[in-house]
Amino acid sequence: MDYHYLLAKQIKKMLPAQYLQDDAILQFLSAVNNSFKNFEKSIKLADHAFNISEREYLAATDDLKQQNEIKKRSIQQLKEAIKALNPDVELNLSDSDDDLIHIISFLQERITKAKELEVELIQSKELAEKAAMAKAQFLSIMSHEIRTPMNAVIGFTHLLIHQDPKPEQKEFLGFLKFSAENLLVLINDILDFSKIEAGKVEFEQVDFSVIELIKNTRLSLLQKANEKNIQIKLMMDHDLPNAIIGDPVRLGQILTNLISNAVKFTNKGKVTITATMAGNDGENSTIDFEVADTGIGIMPDKIDHIFDSFNQASTDTTRKYGGTGLGLTITKRLLQLLGTDIKLKSEFGVGSVFSFSLVFKNSKKHLSSTSDSDEFYALKSLKGTRLLIAEDNQINVILAKHFMKQWDVECDVAENGEIALMLVQTRDYDMVLMDLQMPEMDGYQTTTAIRNLEGEKYKNLPIIALTASAMLDIQDMAFTVGMNDYVSKPFNPNELHRKIALYSKHQTII
Repeated sequence: MDYHYLLAKQIKKMLPAQYLQDDAILQFLSAVNNSFKNFEKSIKLADHAFNISEREYLAATDDLKQQNEIKKRSIQQLKEAIKALNPDVELNLSDSDDDLIHIISFLQERITKAKELEVELIQSKELAEKAAMAKAQFLSIMSHEIRTPMNAVIGFTHLLIHQDPKPEQKEFLGFLKFSAENLLVLINDILDFSKIEAGKVEFEQVDFSVIELIKNTRLSLLQKANEKNIQIKLMMDHDLPNAIIGDPVRLGQILTNLISNAVKFTNKGKVTITATMAGNDGENSTIDFEVADTGIGIMPDKIDHIFDSFNQASTDTTRKYGGTGLGLTITKRLLQLLGTDIKLKSEFGVGSVFSFSLVFKNSKKHLSSTSDSDEFYALKSLKGTRLLIAEDNQINVILAKHFMKQWDVECDVAENGEIALMLVQTRDYDMVLMDLQMPEMDGYQTTTAIRNLEGEKYKNLPIIALTASAMLDIQDMAFTVGMNDYVSKPFNPNELHRKIALYSKHQTII
């Protein structure tokens, strides 16, 4: 039998050989041998358990050290971040185990202050919005108050000019019309700037002739150029399309601003308007526009600021030439909204060149060349047309009646919305010219009431808003309540005539 080495050593040393033949001794030695083996096995298990526990302890200790290092680094980074956000802050921390608690307390305090600041910002935003609304309402009221008498001044001046006045009277009436229109330009500049700032500018997509637009813009400013004895020259590419799709009003405004500026700041020489076909891919046409003058030019250090709001080259320029300093700002903003920009080259004392490019969709229509002068529409009769003028300002009523008489249009007048609603139900009209600000019922309420009347006649009756108001969303509001079109006061007689002709059931007579 194999005994444990320690037991075997003792047997050899202590027991004689004859005892190993005794069964009782052998059983005893077997039991002792098993005890030795079990004891050794227990020692090995204990050693194994101890080794495992030691490794786990060392791993846990190492992990704890790492977590402690991460904690210290995190706390340090938090301190640095707080210091970076606010260098002047005093944390009063001492690198102790309580630092994290102090930081959390500090951040809670900051969050509370941030929430308080957020509440203050919300209140400030609400105040700013109220201020913006008050500004818009103020502009609307002031515009209405200024435009209403301006409508009479420009309208009656127009009528007098076409009633064969004496030569000197015609000259004075020309000055009066020119001055009134200049004042209107200033009003429009401020209102357009407010619209752009408020993001309320919308662009039409209509068919028009760019050639006719440029010609008419030149004609409208030719008198001013003739008074200064300077020329306005046109250089138009023969490849320009007959008709394109875009916003002729805004393009006309851009060109008018640039050409008017060029004429204003040119005392001798000429202003040259150039329109060149830059490309045509079948669907779209790219047209390059340029307005060059031989005027006073712009000093190099002022070129970068010439497009800023309410900014002109110098205070002397403002005193000598007048203006709001908004024309170029509006031009630049409109072009940016159209997806392009304006370029400027200028040499002080020599002149300036403003240029830009626009992409238009090609139109399938063929537009005939027509004159847009006052005389053209003065000769055009609208006989057979009957309309209702809803207007509470007696001077504007008298003015409108004179134009209606000139165009052979029958008209009735309603001094307020209630009377207008009654007349629409008792008489047959081709259309209604609706002032928006009237007593009893305003234009919006009256239009809504007309549209709610039973019968297709009232659903389809053309209603044209005719107002001096300047609320930024005035057109949207007018169309929302069911109006068909919009004419601003002071109205252009040609534009008003076009609108009446467009919505009239009767053929116009030339």
